[in-house]
Amino acid sequence: MLDFAEPSGTQTIDPRNIDECTDAELDALQFGVIGVDPDGEILRYNLFESRLARLDRNQVVGRNFFLEIAPCTRTEAFEGRFRAFVARGGVDVDGVSRSERFDFVFDFRFGAQDVGVELVRAGSTDRYYLLINRRKVAGPRPNIPEAQLAAAQSALAPAESSEGVRRDTMERRFVDAPASLLAALRATCDRLAPESWQLFSLEWGTQWGRRIAVDLEGDALERRGQSLRDLPMREVATMVAAYFADRGWGAPTFELSDSGAGLVSVEILRSATAEAAPKRRTAQRPDADLACHLIAGALGSVLTSVAGRRLAAREVACVCGGAPRCTVVIVGHERRELVDAALRSGARGLAPIRAALIGAER
Repeated sequence: MLDFAEPSGTQTIDPRNIDECTDAELDALQFGVIGVDPDGEILRYNLFESRLARLDRNQVVGRNFFLEIAPCTRTEAFEGRFRAFVARGGVDVDGVSRSERFDFVFDFRFGAQDVGVELVRAGSTDRYYLLINRRKVAGPRPNIPEAQLAAAQSALAPAESSEGVRRDTMERRFVDAPASLLAALRATCDRLAPESWQLFSLEWGTQWGRRIAVDLEGDALERRGQSLRDLPMREVATMVAAYFADRGWGAPTFELSDSGAGLVSVEILRSATAEAAPKRRTAQRPDADLACHLIAGALGSVLTSVAGRRLAAREVACVCGGAPRCTVVIVGHERRELVDAALRSGARGLAPIRAALIGAER
């Protein structure tokens, strides 16, 4: 078994250091981040903001936030505050760096969003950040003039459907990829770097899971009026399972009866990654009968985001190795070595993994 990277738990970020975050780190945050220059030109735009505003960041960066993207903010309550904040360089009367917070309502064509905004200056640079925390998402407010509504994706890129771009009902770009693409990826990995498949696909899944969590957070706010973390775990599990099933990855079923003991298991019917993998297990590669590390990494990453603590996911049985179902277990990060040791010893399936975990506690 390889030493896998794991998704980190939820971290508290000092808003004053937000400019030091990479784009990937900004995309893992479950609040909106918009970086602008003193005139309001958008320099950075994270995934969560893109998801909730239903705007493609490639069409947003370089445009003026107040004039072109969110004309509803051209008020004293928002733009006026921003201009005053910039005028004093993001510091108070004593010259101490400060952020400024206020409440606002964004008006989109698809609905209104009640938000909390924090203005932050990026260190000593001439960049400023709008940190946007969604509190409530509702339907459109009546009597809002058309000119004050936030921009729509169709207005920013009216010709993109003829340019090979497809979007879903939430304006997210998608690519219709056949399952054979997964088989080709696996075959390429086996030919060029056969030992790398687990490490590569689990890390890929971890990164993907962070983006899934952003999507699900947006769904929870828009459809349930609550943050994902405020929902019962069974409802979260239903949302996660539907996300994968609706996109053709297979049908996950969560088993939460052992969650009090720190173990969640997921059975996956008709896993796309398993059916794309060769069915084999050899003495040279005893782990070749496990193929769903991409889905395992994504599941662990999503639940890490929901739980707010570091979790580890491992596939413990796979149909490509002859099991009736692909099975993933999710445990606390500190217990991952127990699962890995059991897998290295040849254990497969939920029962021996559960026994290894319970036996270690006695």
